[in-house]
Amino acid sequence: MASDAHELENLPTAEPQNLTQDELMRIVQATMPAAVVGLAVLALLYTMYFAADLILPVFLAQFLSIVLRPMVRGMAKFGIPRTIGALIVLITLIGAIISGLINLSAPVETWMHRLPSIQRDIETKLWPVTESIKQAKKATASIEKIAADATTAVKKSEVTIKEPTYLSRAFESSLLTSVQLLIVVALTFFFLTQSNGQTKLPLPKLPWLKHSELISDMFASVQATITRFLQISAGIYSMLGIITALTMYLLDMPNPALWGILAAVLGFIPYVGPMIVFFCIGIVSLLTFDTWWQNLAPPLAYGVLTIIEGNFITPTILGRQLKLNPIAVFLSMLLWTWVWGIAGAILAVPILVIIVIVARHLALIVRETDEAPVTVEQAG
Repeated sequence: MASDAHELENLPTAEPQNLTQDELMRIVQATMPAAVVGLAVLALLYTMYFAADLILPVFLAQFLSIVLRPMVRGMAKFGIPRTIGALIVLITLIGAIISGLINLSAPVETWMHRLPSIQRDIETKLWPVTESIKQAKKATASIEKIAADATTAVKKSEVTIKEPTYLSRAFESSLLTSVQLLIVVALTFFFLTQSNGQTKLPLPKLPWLKHSELISDMFASVQATITRFLQISAGIYSMLGIITALTMYLLDMPNPALWGILAAVLGFIPYVGPMIVFFCIGIVSLLTFDTWWQNLAPPLAYGVLTIIEGNFITPTILGRQLKLNPIAVFLSMLLWTWVWGIAGAILAVPILVIIVIVARHLALIVRETDEAPVTVEQAG
């Protein structure tokens, strides 16, 4: 063993050599494609961020038209022209939104006026639980008082500038102006008046464009899958909102329609949306009822409904092909919320579905390119 160690010590050690120009160029050429793709992605994200006022209405109108198109198609089967059908659907939707805002403005205003007293009411409700914690803190209060009296440092007056919260910034960034709302309505109307054949964008047969058929199939698959995903998701969340409203009504919760609308709208925001509804229902339930089982019943009932919807109903209807990684969904929500605010959070999952479908088809194109035999002309 000693001789082996001695031999290892006598072995010559290779000193690191400097990179040659050829080696450096090979490294640069190997990393160049990834760097170009990364720069292109960053440029696209920053373009969408700074041009949100222009791009976001187009996205919203496109997705809204996909959800409303079955209604226009159903009217067309009864002989109603698509233009008249689209006008009826949009007028009905706008009227329903305005009526809902008017009917829900009173309870929302009531709860907004109660915000200053909600903290005091919650402390009163939780007094039996928090009393033991207060008694435990009394033991350290005297020590803190002694430490405060012992300090001779002069307290300096500080001016604190209250910054806007993250939610207020997100809401302000995603709040569309009246002009943008008109653009969304107008674009939605134009999208609805077009037939399925007019909305498809055929790829021209360019001689220099390889795999044009596969790329055309990719665009067709994206359109068909995102249409199916949005329409099914809208139906599922609408039913979730109706069932939530009925459940809150049976549990004697105030303003059950408000909770149904919140459950339906915020259901499009993954994870965060249902969590917001859960905590809001829990707080209102705590302020409304006196017994513990009545306090726990509404939030637990909503939690059970969301668990059934997320783990059984949606995967069964949409199928395993549209199953998305939860981490990817969460990261997509964070990214598009940063880019487009609350509207981006709502559109995060549909955009992720489009990216997944495009990535799958690009993988097929790459595999076919690798497996394609080399002809004599290509070799020459």
